Amino acid sequence: MKKVSVLFLTICLAIVLGACGSSETAKNNGDSKKTEANENKNTDSKDENTQEDENLKGKNVYTNNKLNIKGNVGPMKYTISSVQLQEMQPKNEATAKLLGVKVGDTVNAVTIGMSGENTSDDDVNFYLGQATIVTDTKEQLEPEMLISKHIEGEYLGKVKNEGANVYILKKSSIKDLKSIEIRVDAPTNNDFEPLGKDVKQTIKVNN
Repeated sequence: MKKVSVLFLTICLAIVLGACGSSETAKNNGDSKKTEANENKNTDSKDENTQEDENLKGKNVYTNNKLNIKGNVGPMKYTISSVQLQEMQPKNEATAKLLGVKVGDTVNAVTIGMSGENTSDDDVNFYLGQATIVTDTKEQLEPEMLISKHIEGEYLGKVKNEGANVYILKKSSIKDLKSIEIRVDAPTNNDFEPLGKDVKQTIKVNN
């Protein structure tokens, strides 16, 4: 059981830290440059966008850490801070099983960083960690809880919670994505009464 828990943590860190550790990338490696200096720069960037350990190999295809999409709903403020598109290949059976694929298969992952802040003294429920995404490649996906960075949904007074959701594409490639729509249920009070409208935001990617 301990070995499995450590593996969960390793995969989570590989995905989420990959999303946080790269600077903004406009496209997968961009257009090739003609000068030698620019070629060297592209090579360095490619190396920075690749992570590998004994369990997983990952490549960052697109990263935007400067989304800064902000909104308000009821007493809640929220920020969608970052998005990353990543290709991963599990390197052993245990990791492949956790991701529901075979060793060496490519897994297409979307990681979205978000935070929420309760501006009232009342307790509020706002579940950013359960946000659904809808892609322009016609997929509707829920976050993979085991490999996401948990975002607490209960705000006990004036508190702020943050984390990152990881989504695994089932039918398409991250390279084909152009837009991702994020949907979050409206915040509620302790009687589960809505405190505003449902949230809907769209992220443009691979642009």
